[in-house]
Amino acid sequence: MIAGGLLAAAALTSSSERPAAAAPPPPVEVMPGLFVNPRDAWGADLPPKYAIQPETPQFLLVHHTDSPNNYGSGGAREVIRTAYAWHTSRTKGWADVCYEFFVDHDGVVWEGRAGALAGPVMADATGGSQGFAQLVCLIGSFTTVDPTPAMIDSLVRVLAWLAIRYGIDTYPDATTSFISRGSQIYRAGTLVTTPTIAGHRDMSYTECPGDHVYSLLTTGLRDRVNLQRFGWMGTPPENGVYHAQRLGRVAP
Repeated sequence: MIAGGLLAAAALTSSSERPAAAAPPPPVEVMPGLFVNPRDAWGADLPPKYAIQPETPQFLLVHHTDSPNNYGSGGAREVIRTAYAWHTSRTKGWADVCYEFFVDHDGVVWEGRAGALAGPVMADATGGSQGFAQLVCLIGSFTTVDPTPAMIDSLVRVLAWLAIRYGIDTYPDATTSFISRGSQIYRAGTLVTTPTIAGHRDMSYTECPGDHVYSLLTTGLRDRVNLQRFGWMGTPPENGVYHAQRLGRVAP
């Protein structure tokens, strides 16, 4: 009786009386030609579970979701929402998706963890997070297949943008050192030295970001990031550090 009453009431409610779904916010241009979909484009109804702390980035860490490469009818948006459900579940207990940014197979870039477009926020990671990193995650599994050219093009640009933004050296042999906050590989208090562009497996016992992405780090990807970084910067500043500002424009 209750169910029937609800169905009857629903039938009497015209579509014009129902609130229209809000249009997703447009992408934001963060560097010339690099647009990022804000977090509300996939998760306006999925806020962080608790406050996310700021971070002091010293290096950039590449991940993959290790999920099917065929995203299905929901597209990358649904993959990110699924990641949110898992990362904020009782099993993980994280505040939000753990990655600051996602890149899908079409090269579309998405803000992940809340606040990442506004500034550096602290990430999470299975196996522990050493800290001091910003995480960029490719949506899909790249253990046995290559990422798409569009995906790698966008990965290069996101890494170059973040390096400019946070003053991170991107020369192919550049490294940085910090004191670990703790992980499977590096106990808390351990001095860690890592390339400034690294793969998740450099920090934890994992196959992430997949062999077909990890191998790119030493076969040209770091060089491409460095070229893109200086292409945007023009002549390197005298002190070697350039602080980019968000352009604040939206996609036409």
